[in-house]
Amino acid sequence: MGKYINQIEEIEMGSSYENKIGVLLAFKAKRVNPIEYEPNLVCVVDNGHFAAAAYAYNDSEFKSFMEFDGRPKSWFILPNASKYAK
Repeated sequence: MGKYINQIEEIEMGSSYENKIGVLLAFKAKRVNPIEYEPNLVCVVDNGHFAAAAYAYNDSEFKSFMEFDGRPKSWFILPNASKYAK
């Protein structure tokens, strides 16, 4: 079961790929290109009509989001990501 981030503190992330990335960057998330699982990974996935900011909370979740499926994805390290994930 995935965990997703829809707001950080009191700020709603919106539904677009660009909005989610913008909020992550505003909260000091660092863009990364991970090759293995590490703590606080967030993958923003562009699903077309909406985007998702998925919290990769373990190696299995990380591998699932790393699979190539044709959707644009951006990876970030967000300090205390687990605090915001639901």
